[in-house]
Amino acid sequence: MDRNALASHYYLLLDALPEHVFVFSEQGQYLEVFGGQDNYTNFDCKIYLGQNLRDVMPLKTAELFLSYIQQALKENQTVVVNYHFNNDTMIKIPAHINTPKELWFEGIIKPLTERHQGQRTVLWTAKNITQRHYLEQQLKALSETDELTGVLNRRAFMTTLRKKHQQFLRDAQNVSLLMLDIDRFKLVNDSLGHQAGDAVIKHVTELCLQTIRQVDALGRLGGEEFAIILHDANLEQAYQLASRLCHCVATQPCVWQQQPIRVTISIGLSAFQLEDKTPEQVIQRADHAMYTSKNLGRNLVSIFPPHPLSQYPKL
Repeated sequence: MDRNALASHYYLLLDALPEHVFVFSEQGQYLEVFGGQDNYTNFDCKIYLGQNLRDVMPLKTAELFLSYIQQALKENQTVVVNYHFNNDTMIKIPAHINTPKELWFEGIIKPLTERHQGQRTVLWTAKNITQRHYLEQQLKALSETDELTGVLNRRAFMTTLRKKHQQFLRDAQNVSLLMLDIDRFKLVNDSLGHQAGDAVIKHVTELCLQTIRQVDALGRLGGEEFAIILHDANLEQAYQLASRLCHCVATQPCVWQQQPIRVTISIGLSAFQLEDKTPEQVIQRADHAMYTSKNLGRNLVSIFPPHPLSQYPKL
């Protein structure tokens, strides 16, 4: 086989690669493009040859890709990154190519010894991981979501609380915590059955979601106990929201099998303090306040440590 035939043979083999393979200069010029048959885009990217990353994608995306190239060259080792294209970041694709609204890729960027016109080069392998990404997201959501209510489960809520605590220590921005418990919940289960109990739990969850803001976080810690993180809310603001929630639950019965079930909740309230070593300390204070509400007759909001707002009015 002569040299030209051998080169053509190798190019055919390279184009049969399942993933896209690019050779980039350190300035982001497309020097070689191969493969991509398994990337489900029906687009071989060969029209990019000779162009620069800045020519074929939005500037912000191009700068991100260039930073990956520079990282691989600076560290002189392979860099693995995940990235995605959507309506805002999509590369320029011919109009006749039908592509999904979002694509996720794993990029493996390896420095090469070859230079092009004095510039260093990298080999960039792009593997379409869109299906894998969505599956991982679904599994992550399942692992973090309470099955009955759809809100954060205990583990995910505690992870969120720890992150909020770190943010609080860094920014000193107010963060309040509500602990709430459905009053006399065992009586509902014992008299009406667990399906009625589940309906009450979902009813209270929905009223909580209607009351809090999108920036807040609601979690079911177990059984009939919930917790709410109120972002950028001081004790007074948190008390007002907790009072609305308490009133809302008390005045809107849960309807189960056309039967109204009257429900109340007891709420304990506290806030992060600079002296807190761990987020568990704010949970202990809010939990203490919640049991204060229980002991004072239920259907109440209490604050711990005691605060001028803590008049414990019966709602």
